[in-house]
Amino acid sequence: MTKVDLTPAFLIHRRAFKDSSLLLDFFTYEHGKIRLVGRGLRKSKTPIQIFQHLKISYSGRSDLKGLNNWEVDDKPRQLKGDNLIFGMYVNELISRLLHEQDPHHELFEMYKQFIGHLSATDATSSHWLLRLFENNLLQELGYGIDLSSDITGSEIELDAKYEYQHQSGFTRSVAGKISGKLINQLLADDINDVPEAFQLKACRDLNRLRLNPLLGNKPLQSRSLFFSK
Repeated sequence: MTKVDLTPAFLIHRRAFKDSSLLLDFFTYEHGKIRLVGRGLRKSKTPIQIFQHLKISYSGRSDLKGLNNWEVDDKPRQLKGDNLIFGMYVNELISRLLHEQDPHHELFEMYKQFIGHLSATDATSSHWLLRLFENNLLQELGYGIDLSSDITGSEIELDAKYEYQHQSGFTRSVAGKISGKLINQLLADDINDVPEAFQLKACRDLNRLRLNPLLGNKPLQSRSLFFSK
């Protein structure tokens, strides 16, 4: 019999299960990604919320355990517009890329900060916040790239242009769309140092190139909501 009390968690996905229950996917600090049954929650007058920092308790003997109760350990939060889409997208990335019950303590804290900043930032800044999270997620999963030097070992120059070579890194190119300044901004990981609009798009394309091999052929549902952004 497994019993866990009040472990920090975020709900990242929910769907109907049987007559009145829900299947709930959580990202937890101590146990990584887990799936629980919320019995009777489809009829609950106080539904459990996505994007809220929670403390959850659960137990069970089988692989699919049951949620016993939860506490909200957060201020009220309601994401809207692009920020809601970005939150859904990050939840889907975590759901797709993390293994069951594989703890990622640093990533959990990064996610907590991401959600907190996302609810209090403007549209342009939230795009940059998203790109930084994608980069940190890849780093945490073992797919980071050298942001301080190119594939020859030369230091990244702010005024130079670069292209990304999959699994190798950056190579200097006069036709490159990625500026050395952008690479330096990714390295600095400063949410307040927002790149210009065309470099934000270059960063989006860079991160997609890095993420696509990990995601496989099944498209992300949330990505279609902001594909043109």
